[in-house]
Amino acid sequence: MTNGEGLSLVAASVARRMTAVEMVRDTLRSAILRGDIGGGTRLVQTEIAHQLGVSTTPVREAMRDLASQGFITLDSHRIGTVRRPDWEEMVEIVEIRRHLERYAIGLAMERVTAGEMAQARRLADALSAEEDVGSWVHMNEEFHSIFHRATGSSRLAGFLVSLESAGGMFVAQAQRLHPDLRKRAVEDHFVLLDAYERKDIETAFATQYEHISLPLQGADGP
Repeated sequence: MTNGEGLSLVAASVARRMTAVEMVRDTLRSAILRGDIGGGTRLVQTEIAHQLGVSTTPVREAMRDLASQGFITLDSHRIGTVRRPDWEEMVEIVEIRRHLERYAIGLAMERVTAGEMAQARRLADALSAEEDVGSWVHMNEEFHSIFHRATGSSRLAGFLVSLESAGGMFVAQAQRLHPDLRKRAVEDHFVLLDAYERKDIETAFATQYEHISLPLQGADGP
């Protein structure tokens, strides 16, 4: 695994406020999203534990989480391999979300609270200034998940949040290939916020319908 020094520096900045499992998971996830750890890279538990200054137990649990989120695969010996993005998977994610978004937005628009709107606007502001792609993707997921959870349907929200997370790798790669996509995504966030405040479901749906396909527009494939 490469960039051990970079992983150690990132880990040191977050370790004080996270559990060991969270620190390892988020450090690896951010490195994958930034492209510091490329597709096909093998992740050996003992090597990661040494680089991050932890035991192999939190590394094992963190890698299991990353596998469930679609970032890596695990072989029978529990050695992880970073997945290479399969853009057909992102096509599927977009198509499923497009079928669910109007219903979800309708529910969220009725139920979202002033506090949730304020939180979403703070994240939108932060996203407009964030330059690190790993941090940007994480905050972007938080932004959209506010509205997913505002639906009040735990099953629907859980499904949408999982799709949001599954698309993170594709969002990151598309932005690395085409940095202009970040500006377009940021603009969409503010349009969505304004539509929610006006209870304008048509504008919110039209914006979100196109917004979720931005990674495909920036991909070399499919």
